[in-house]
Amino acid sequence: MPYQAQPPIVITPADLPLHCSGPTHEAWNGHPRVFLPITSNGSIECPYCGSIYQLNGEVDRHH
Repeated sequence: MPYQAQPPIVITPADLPLHCSGPTHEAWNGHPRVFLPITSNGSIECPYCGSIYQLNGEVDRHH
C-alpha cells in the first residue's frame, strides 16, 4: 500500500504563535515543542515530524 500524505493542518491567526509537539500532540509520543515561523497565507513543515501547517489569514506583526 503506498504512503498516503496527511492533509495540511489548517490554522487561523487566532492559533498563533504556532508550535508543534508531534503529530498527535500527546506528551508520551511527541517531540520537543518547536515554534514554527509561518507567514501570512503560507505553509510550513515541522522539521521533527513532517506535519504541514497552513495559515489562512494575515499574520499580525506582533507575533
